[in-house]
Formats: sequence, C-alpha cells, structure tokens
Amino acid sequence: MAIVCRKCGHKGTRAEFRFLGHVDSAGANTYRRCPKCEAAVVCDEVEIIDDESGKEVWGAGPLRGRVFTRKRKEA
Repeated sequence: MAIVCRKCGHKGTRAEFRFLGHVDSAGANTYRRCPKCEAAVVCDEVEIIDDESGKEVWGAGPLRGRVFTRKRKEA
C-alpha cells in the first residue's frame, strides 16, 4: 500500500518516505517525511504492506527454530 502526502499529493512507498518518529509511545502510527515537499505525514504502519517485500515473512524459513552449536575447542 502506498503512502500519499496530503500537502503535495506525492504517492510513494514506505521506503521513499523517511521515518521521523512515533506519534505516541505505544502504537503503530508514525510520522514520515515526504521526499518532495518534506511535510510530515502520519501513517499507520500496520495497514501498510510493502509490495516490494519478499513473499515469505522474515524469520519463517526452513532454519526457524533450529539451534546451532559449534564444537568446543579443547584447551
């Protein structure tokens, strides 16, 4: 889902709009800066789905849950 600037109407991805900070201490609303007019835009991070992201959720691959250890070095 794209972010739209209310001031200039620029439409872009979340990666194009620079992260400025959270609106409140607990919540998914954030401030982002428009790359064209540099206005602050409030957006809900939960509703935004990147079309550029991979098909799989990060960390849900075949190695999830496995414990990796290495052999101990003998002193």
